[in-house]
Order: sequence, then structure tokens, then C-alpha cells
Amino acid sequence: MTPARTNWKGAVRIALAVLLLADAALAGVLWQSAAEHPTTARKRVEQLREQDRQLAADVRRASDIREELPQVRKQCETFLNDALRPSSGGYSAIVADLEKMATEAGLPPSTVSFRQKPPDKQGIIEVQVTANVEGSYAALVKFVNGLERAKSLYLIDTLSLSTGHERGIRMSLLLRTYFRG
Repeated sequence: MTPARTNWKGAVRIALAVLLLADAALAGVLWQSAAEHPTTARKRVEQLREQDRQLAADVRRASDIREELPQVRKQCETFLNDALRPSSGGYSAIVADLEKMATEAGLPPSTVSFRQKPPDKQGIIEVQVTANVEGSYAALVKFVNGLERAKSLYLIDTLSLSTGHERGIRMSLLLRTYFRG
């Protein structure tokens, strides 16, 4: 045999050995990933089952809410009719309420001013009410208590006290109330 032919056979043997080693390494990697794959697949199946349970619970809650909607709408309408005055005659009713509460608390009538906002989508109109009253501390507490217990809805945004002229303490209130459109 010639030396060139021997070198060629040696090169082929080395190449075959490298290919066989690479094939064995790939077989090992495939065997290992095949052994791990069922575990990964089981985990994924469990994740999907948990996700399905959560989605089913969300659907049940949504169905419950849908069933309760008519009752909630009735409660909202009742609240709006009971707590909010109609826009016609609402301002004079507010003034009458505040005067009545002031009189019951032993305070002289207060000065009142209004600022109305545009109606929202449901036709509810927000009205800001500024009121100033002056009197003793106990009378002012009775007045605020009357606001909190009023049949109509009055939300106190700010309340500030200062020294009054001759009647003791001056209280300035910024209230919010609402009218039905």
C-alpha cells in the first residue's frame, strides 16, 4: 500500500470515529430529553388544569353578578329616588333644609351659595354648596350632626372654624349634594 492511501484510510477512520462519537452524544441528549419530557408535559397539563379551574370560577362569579344585576339596579333607583332631590325645586329645598337644621341647632340662618356642575351620563347633577354659620361650639356640632342625619345626601368636603364676630365661632362649610335630572 502506498503512503497516500494509508493516510486517506486513517483520515476516514478518524472521521468515522468523530461521527460515531457525535452520534452517541446526540443519542444521549435525546435519551435525556425524552426522560425529562414527560415530567415537563405533566407540569404543563397541571398548569392548564389550574388555569381552567380559575377561568371556570371567574365564569361562575360573572354569572352570579349577571343574575344579581336587576336587584342592584332596583336598589340604585331606590337610593337615587330617596336620597337625591329632583332638579326642579332642589335649590329651595336645600336652603329650607339648612335653615331648619340651623334653627334646630339654635343658630341664626346662614348664608348659602351654590355652584352646579353639568349632569353626568345618568342625568345626576352635582351641586357644590357653600354655607357659613356662626354660633357656639355646641350649636355648630348640632348643625353638623343634622347634616349627617339628613334624609337628603350631603357630603361635607371641607369644614373650617374661625373666630366669629359676636356669636362665638364662625364655621365655613363646603358641601356636595346631588339632583336627579
